Amino acid sequence: MDSQKKHYIITAITLGCIAAVAGGIIGLTNMLTKDRIVQNEKNKIKQGITEIFGENVAVSEEKTLSNSYKYVQYYYEVKSGDKLVGQVFRTSGSNMYGKISLMVGFDGNSQVFKGLSIVTNEQTYATTLVENYIVPVNDGNRDIEDVSCGATYGAKLVRDMINEAREATGELMYD
Repeated sequence: MDSQKKHYIITAITLGCIAAVAGGIIGLTNMLTKDRIVQNEKNKIKQGITEIFGENVAVSEEKTLSNSYKYVQYYYEVKSGDKLVGQVFRTSGSNMYGKISLMVGFDGNSQVFKGLSIVTNEQTYATTLVENYIVPVNDGNRDIEDVSCGATYGAKLVRDMINEAREATGELMYD
């Protein structure tokens, strides 16, 4: 075997070993951290519900809706004692600028918007979206139909997610 072929074979074997070790490290890291990632996600959801409804509420386990929605994934019932004080919907959507997941809350047994909380925001202009849209909505500007900010596409995505969650509340109207 000539030296050039030998060099290529050794290089290929070396690169293959490096790839195998790197893949093993990534797999091991995933195995060791997946439980922590799941727990962090649950903590963010609980924190989001607390931001919307406050500290002294009981939150149900995750519930699924009978209808299928584009953005709404599941919901939680929020109670104070035996009284239903609202529902919180977990929504997730994406557009050309990235993904965003929100907790969208509604008062009691109604479609009255209570507030929202960001679970994850991977939008490329995340700060602009939060400052120009999320904060004003939570501060009482409920005009979610007429959004004007620098992050218009993200704001439209958030608006669509809120409106779909509002639509899903109709499925949950209680007596």
